[in-house]
Amino acid sequence: MTFSPLTRPDTMNKEQAADALNITVRTLQRHMAAHRIGFAMRRTLTGEEATFSDEEVERFKAERDALTTTVTPALNVSESVRDEPSEALQRAGDGQGIAMVLSVLREAQNAPHAPCMLLSVKEAAEFSGLSVSRIMKAIHGGKLDGRKIGRGFKLRPVDVREYVGQVFNAAEKYRKPDKAERVKVAARMKG
Repeated sequence: MTFSPLTRPDTMNKEQAADALNITVRTLQRHMAAHRIGFAMRRTLTGEEATFSDEEVERFKAERDALTTTVTPALNVSESVRDEPSEALQRAGDGQGIAMVLSVLREAQNAPHAPCMLLSVKEAAEFSGLSVSRIMKAIHGGKLDGRKIGRGFKLRPVDVREYVGQVFNAAEKYRKPDKAERVKVAARMKG
């Protein structure tokens, strides 16, 4: 670590503290504003600068590392189902990964205690066979119940299934009859 001639060897500026904590300067500023890390303001030739003691940086690092917890699944899913999504995600590059994850989701929904799964718009399009734009139009048109969560919309597979059923029922009404049906209708009209 290099220090400017005006700093003490046991203190760091923002950039040095951010590097020591492996975070960005902006994240460090957020922690400073929330009073999670102690600092002192020091006058410099160009204004004031925040300085951090080595002890405070180490204390904050230890506190942050202690807050890191391991997440355990809420449901006790069988080992084979638990292993398949990670295998599928590893194989996502060959195009079969998403299909494998979706098949695992379909199987999990049929389980007696199926977890509440949410699909992104892209996953819903894969799941239903419809295009992403068709799914988005349905959400914005109120025909498909989607919730804005974070940056994108999330949908329940049950709602996607119902919407696909509605689409195919509506398409059945306007389907062009095949030749056998046309012959039957023509025979009814003649007779």
